Amino acid sequence: MSKYDINSNPVLVRHMIETEKKATEKYYKEHPDALTLKFEKELRELGYEFEVLSQVKGFMPKHKEVILPIAVKYYQEAKENDKDFFLSLLRFKGFDEVVPMLLDDFFNPTTTHLTREFIGEAMWKIRSKKYINKYIEILLNPEYESNYLFIVHLVSGLKVEAAVPIFIKMLDNDSISILGIIALSKYKREEFRSCFERFVNDKNSYLRKCAIAALKRIDSVGDRRRIE
Repeated sequence: MSKYDINSNPVLVRHMIETEKKATEKYYKEHPDALTLKFEKELRELGYEFEVLSQVKGFMPKHKEVILPIAVKYYQEAKENDKDFFLSLLRFKGFDEVVPMLLDDFFNPTTTHLTREFIGEAMWKIRSKKYINKYIEILLNPEYESNYLFIVHLVSGLKVEAAVPIFIKMLDNDSISILGIIALSKYKREEFRSCFERFVNDKNSYLRKCAIAALKRIDSVGDRRRIE
């Protein structure tokens, strides 16, 4: 199924832009010192043209060299409620240089659950292989269990061998067993078949569905090998 292209509907796009303009105008009246307002001004002074702030994301990653340092500066100044927009300018594949900063914020005990989730999503999209030990450190700490989702996607997507025992152990934890199934399924290994079979009759329908899908992925690999 093809994804809907919003740009194919100019009337809807214009409506969204006007709605954002009104909301932004109201916000800036209430928050005249907003960092996003300063950020907009700085970009416009550099010659960038845009109607609303959300359009700035369209300049990335092509204009990384100019915009990334500015976005990082404001991200570091931002309070919790304002960090997400600046994070949206950092979460592009290959932006490895910002990962140490994001990890520091992730581990910071004052970081809120929601911001930690946004940081995890950003690191997942960046997909840096340079900080695997830090990702593993997160997965080994039960304190971050509620923020495992994107880190699990990141580590399993990179096929990190050191994480396999961690994912297998997750299967015994009812609150995160689904993450263990999803992660191990990406490795597509016959040796993990029993890990998935234990859930095919589980009372949780979502666990059953994911386990069955994982088994099909293993079978598909075997079918391709037989054909070859």
